[in-house]
Amino acid sequence: MNFGIIGFGNIAHKFIQSITSTDEGRVTAVASKSVPENDPYLTANPQVILYRDYEALLQDPQVDAVYIALTHKYHKEWILRAMDHHIPVLCEKPLVLSSGDVDEIRAKGKETGTYCLEAFKTKFNDGFRHLKEDLPLIGQIRHIKTSFCSDASNMPSSCFLFDPEQGGALNDIGSYALGFILGLCRDEIIDVKSTLKVRDGIEEYFSADLSFAGGYTAFAEGAIDRKTDRTAFIQGTKGSIEVPFFNRISSYTITLRDGSVIKREDPILGDDMTMEIQALIRDVKAGKTESSIHSLSDTKEILILSEKIRACA
Repeated sequence: MNFGIIGFGNIAHKFIQSITSTDEGRVTAVASKSVPENDPYLTANPQVILYRDYEALLQDPQVDAVYIALTHKYHKEWILRAMDHHIPVLCEKPLVLSSGDVDEIRAKGKETGTYCLEAFKTKFNDGFRHLKEDLPLIGQIRHIKTSFCSDASNMPSSCFLFDPEQGGALNDIGSYALGFILGLCRDEIIDVKSTLKVRDGIEEYFSADLSFAGGYTAFAEGAIDRKTDRTAFIQGTKGSIEVPFFNRISSYTITLRDGSVIKREDPILGDDMTMEIQALIRDVKAGKTESSIHSLSDTKEILILSEKIRACA
């Protein structure tokens, strides 16, 4: 399957590494307004066409699917444009910036019969599936904690993270901190208590205490102004699980109440984006318009929770 890439920053370069480990994915075109003509990847791969206009890439008959790696505020426009061309879409997270925008994309998918997937890699790697299978070992879930904090203070002021329209911690990494919890907990959230640290219109830090109808709780935090270990903890009635780098699970440790310890190793196939790309290829070949692993409803659920965190802070 031939992929075009719209936007060619750091995450797009990660994509070109990840796609090489898929069964039949390949990059045939890139659209970028800023990448130099002598970019090392493009120089080494002269068969990849460089477009300076995003629409021109969408009109390329050789492009079977598109990966959108633009900054957040441009996602919606180019998702919808790609779908108008009946081109399946893999778009970086957050898919869009509001829950209502997801409804527009779902409607476009139904209208055009076109696939769209948020690039939420966590749920596509085997480690997450195996973690869910191991949850019964620790009994009933009582509490989950996620922390995804990094220090972006060295980034230039022009970085999209510092744009009030699209930046901040909740937009950029809220998907990981919240999506992990929501991927494990299917009960209704009945209470949200939250805090936000905002400076110059930018959400530098967020935290949320969540209460679920099933009688358990969760805590999530994320930041762009401080660094912490990116670790998740799951406490159950019979033990606990510690998950380092929970956004790209390759290992975790189960500690049972009797003191026994079980270590799980789940090497990631290819790079950590490989399996989400493979999922799109598989789903599109099967005629689907959404993923059963991470649906548009799942994307919307994360955005609704993000909106509640803002409203409750």
